[in-house]
Amino acid sequence: MSKNMKKNSEKKRILVVDDQPTNIKVLGNCLMGDYVIQVATNGEDALDIVNSENVPDIILLDIMMPGMNGYEVCRRLKQNKKTRNIPIIFVTAMNEDCDEEKGLKLGAVDYIAKPTNPAIIKTRVKTHLELKEHRDKLEALVEKRTDELKETLAILQAKKEAELSQAAKIHSGRLAALGEMATAMAHEINQPLNAINLVVQGWQVLQHRELLTREKMFEDIDLVQRSVERISKLIDHVRTLGHTDGEIVDIDLHEVLDNALSLCLSQFINDEIELKINTLDNIPRVKGIATEIEQVILNILNNARQAVEDYRKNRDQENFQPKVEIFVKFDKQTVNLAIEDNGGGVPPNITEFIFDPFYTTKKKGRGTGLGLSISSQIMTKFNGEITLENHPGNGAAFIVSLPVKHG
Repeated sequence: MSKNMKKNSEKKRILVVDDQPTNIKVLGNCLMGDYVIQVATNGEDALDIVNSENVPDIILLDIMMPGMNGYEVCRRLKQNKKTRNIPIIFVTAMNEDCDEEKGLKLGAVDYIAKPTNPAIIKTRVKTHLELKEHRDKLEALVEKRTDELKETLAILQAKKEAELSQAAKIHSGRLAALGEMATAMAHEINQPLNAINLVVQGWQVLQHRELLTREKMFEDIDLVQRSVERISKLIDHVRTLGHTDGEIVDIDLHEVLDNALSLCLSQFINDEIELKINTLDNIPRVKGIATEIEQVILNILNNARQAVEDYRKNRDQENFQPKVEIFVKFDKQTVNLAIEDNGGGVPPNITEFIFDPFYTTKKKGRGTGLGLSISSQIMTKFNGEITLENHPGNGAAFIVSLPVKHG
């Protein structure tokens, strides 16, 4: 391979999509020295290029094109798991606020109005490529950490000591929950990171135009601070969930459920699983350790998500919509939290073993057989229980029941 070919292979690829050759030429001349430029003059050709071997690292996308417009191209790319993480910057003459809002809601990372400024184009492209590189590195680190956690669990499972203590089981289950949540954490952190990035990009544009004021910066600081607090809260919460000690106190089940959902909601969204929550405002408080009950909820939610995913893969009908519903109800004595899925239910011949330690129906690497066993142990500790309502062929519901805290 020649030096020039090797140098080009190391450059990032930019796909420019515009039906006007003049616009393509302007953007190409601005960027071709630093990047490999790919070109498409309509939406259909753009999708073909993205789905080829030469996948672009970032896309500069016009909106007004004959046939398939830029909004539709963006929508299709974001619906495809293989292409949803490619950054898209709209470069368009449509400069109304509503146009920009629509583009960002569809998943674009930025919106630049024509006529374009070459310096701004270069800065925005460089910034978003760097952000993507950082996100990719974070996800790689998370994946590595997840593999290490799963390897640790595999060693624990291989031992299968007959006298494995309740504390050791709870800790092993917590590691499993953290491993499953690690990938979701990267996606959860992306949202506040993108918000901070948009603020900084806005400051850069205003500074370039000599319009940036102290008032504008102070106006945006609140959003930046809230985004940083969101990231900090997520990290601190996972750290708290990793501790095994805790005091039994009065807890709000709503708050515990919200904390659990904050750590796994992205997985349901990314896997296109409908998640519906049915609860009441006046749920009585219960006694327990919040992080351990949260672990129980996470274990059941994870099982439900995997159940509907497996059922979708094995089902012939394309119109099957995987769904998980959460119900919270109570009476004078008990608060019941039910997590119900439409994943075909538990095979009747294994229901009596479902809470046994190390018993699992999942494929190797997807489960240790400790989740439900540990969850059952935790509930017993708080004078509660987990029960199964099974509907073979339709779905299953696991009900977490805790006594109402009186007085």
